[in-house]
Amino acid sequence: MLWHKAWVDTRWRFLLGLTVLLVLACGSSFTFPRARDFFASMQLPVVADEEAAAAFRDQLELMRSFRGYVWSQWFSQSFPVLLTLVAALLGSGSPLVKGGSGALFSLALPVSRSRWIGTRAGTALAELFVLALAPSVVFVVLAPVVGAQFAATEAIAYGLSAFVGGSLFLGLAVFLSTLLNDVWRPFLLTCAGAVAIGVFVPYDHGLFRAMGGSSYFFSGTLAWPELLVSAAGAAGLVWAAAARIVRRDF
Repeated sequence: MLWHKAWVDTRWRFLLGLTVLLVLACGSSFTFPRARDFFASMQLPVVADEEAAAAFRDQLELMRSFRGYVWSQWFSQSFPVLLTLVAALLGSGSPLVKGGSGALFSLALPVSRSRWIGTRAGTALAELFVLALAPSVVFVVLAPVVGAQFAATEAIAYGLSAFVGGSLFLGLAVFLSTLLNDVWRPFLLTCAGAVAIGVFVPYDHGLFRAMGGSSYFFSGTLAWPELLVSAAGAAGLVWAAAARIVRRDF
């Protein structure tokens, strides 16, 4: 019953997010042949700065391969931002009210408050996991269609990195939803927190760089410190949300 109720509360957000991510992932895959031809026709400009010339040359080579194109255009740029927005939306909304109306119907359920919010957060995490992996697998499936290959292990690594990083924002939205009884204020505050992380945390050690799988693309290893901090932060925020709900006097 609890899992079904949590699913009913979030299913339209999940399905909308899944549809958008799948459509955009398919679009990125099918635009690769034209992008490859365009970058293949480009010539290295004459520049005095050898370092700038080398950087431009590396960027051209990156965009000429399906692996480099997908990572630079999707996994390292669009995907972390989109998944952050979806994670914030999935986690927003008070677990004890119906659609933000203020009807505290959940208090009448024959279960503990901590179990209810745990189920709510667990359902949202499961949905976020699907949202992180499904678009990643799209590139594996569509790569042969555009005359390329994309390793399933690499797609899974990128998807898991994005999922773990996105879980922090989901946890933040869940916690804020125990303070605010509507959907949009927790969502907007979570987005503001994501912007703050992107602005103030150095990029080399930033969460969005870890979500984009930069270290895996260049060195074949995951950004474990950032991902572990994100996972711990998400767990701590969900625990804090459950503790607050248990102590809250309605």
